[in-house]
Amino acid sequence: MASMFIVMSLGFNQLPVMAAFLFVGYGALGLVIPTFAVLALEDHGEIAGTASALMGTLHFVTAAVAMILAAVFFDGTALPMAAGIAICAVSAFLLTQATIGRSRVVAAE
Repeated sequence: MASMFIVMSLGFNQLPVMAAFLFVGYGALGLVIPTFAVLALEDHGEIAGTASALMGTLHFVTAAVAMILAAVFFDGTALPMAAGIAICAVSAFLLTQATIGRSRVVAAE
């Protein structure tokens, strides 16, 4: 997604280019999201339903905030959308690295 933003900011902002990047990027989400949902709910046995509802709510709230920010910066091109997607992807990667790193330290202790 970061590479999509870079390519689009260089002027290659045609629909087929963006569609190819989105197909590859979102294709992986079908594997990632269910796996992380199971891992997130693993420690919440008796309240797994409530935790799942909270997780779904956070997905919708995060998407709504991202759409509002993309709309504020809309300039008639797809670049603000690509920037928002790239920022969310990089943020998710950094949060995952921080979480995985913390889990490894706890497991080692």
